[in-house]
Amino acid sequence: MPPKQQQVVNVIKDEEQFLNLISSENKKLVLLDVHPDWCGPCEMMHPTYKTLQTSIDDFEKRVDIYTLGYSKIVTYKHDKFNREPSSKPRFVFYQEGRLVDEVQGADIPAIIERVYKYLPMVY
Repeated sequence: MPPKQQQVVNVIKDEEQFLNLISSENKKLVLLDVHPDWCGPCEMMHPTYKTLQTSIDDFEKRVDIYTLGYSKIVTYKHDKFNREPSSKPRFVFYQEGRLVDEVQGADIPAIIERVYKYLPMVY
């Protein structure tokens, strides 16, 4: 029986988890799906995330994918997201504590391109 794969997308539960993800200590690429709480296009991204998980060697060691609702950003009072919430999802890419890129809207080819562009070596 093949080993069980981890869940691809995780929900950020609290501010401490959020800060740990975007910390310079985290060597993985962090893809953060920031969206309105009712976002339908975000749900449609799950097959894309699953495809990335199965096509990238050592995915679990190299990439973290999380979702974060706009309501949580207000709660966290952070300037990491200095834009007003919109009805479009925003896909934000962090690497070693730095915001390196973002994609507005559920543009699957652009998101996949960014993941491969910033994919770190295996640590």
